[in-house]
Amino acid sequence: MWISTIAVIVVLVVVNLLNNKWAKQHYLLICLVATGVLLAIARFDGLSWKELGLDRDSWQPGLIWSAAVFGAVALFYAIAASIPAARRGFNDKRAAEQGWRSIAYNSTIRIPFGTALLEATAFRGVLLAVVAQGWGWPAGVIVSSIAFGFWHVLPSLDFHENSGAADVLGQGFRAKATSVVLTVIGTGAAGVGFCLLRGISGSLFPPMVLHASLNGIGLAVSWAFARRLRDI
Repeated sequence: MWISTIAVIVVLVVVNLLNNKWAKQHYLLICLVATGVLLAIARFDGLSWKELGLDRDSWQPGLIWSAAVFGAVALFYAIAASIPAARRGFNDKRAAEQGWRSIAYNSTIRIPFGTALLEATAFRGVLLAVVAQGWGWPAGVIVSSIAFGFWHVLPSLDFHENSGAADVLGQGFRAKATSVVLTVIGTGAAGVGFCLLRGISGSLFPPMVLHASLNGIGLAVSWAFARRLRDI
């Protein structure tokens, strides 16, 4: 159990460095390979598909939950986009610089089959189950959520350059440090929510779809608003 936990953490550290520093251009491939490696570690450790939230009995309820989650996220963004005060948060200059093909690829392929697939499998599937096997479900939720928060340290280093974030945090080292701390806390808390959804639904699909839809739809909406503001 200890060996499996350490193995999972080592894989995640290496993947994080590959995706954010060493081999960014191979992001999707790295995510897919890492997902397979993590599942192999879990199965080698004796975990069942049910413990991972991937057994066949969980597919139907998981898909129903996923559809409901996707609809809720789409509704949330539709409401937020209709509120003038909320639109500033969508003004991300990095998104505006991308073409529509890049946005379409990132929203429909890179995020769902790269980011969401890997992170759901890693944190709400394998790490949660490995820790829960030895120390119980609450410990699994805590460990996987803390790990999920620290997983976002490298990606968060440039988040304060987002136009919306810069309006609040400013620029410079202090802004970067604040951005990292807030991101770790925020994603750690989100990790708890994802784990709870995983437990309530009994399936890995709903938290995966929730993550993919929040990021994917959010990116598309940010791009649309940022481009509109840029062209005014």
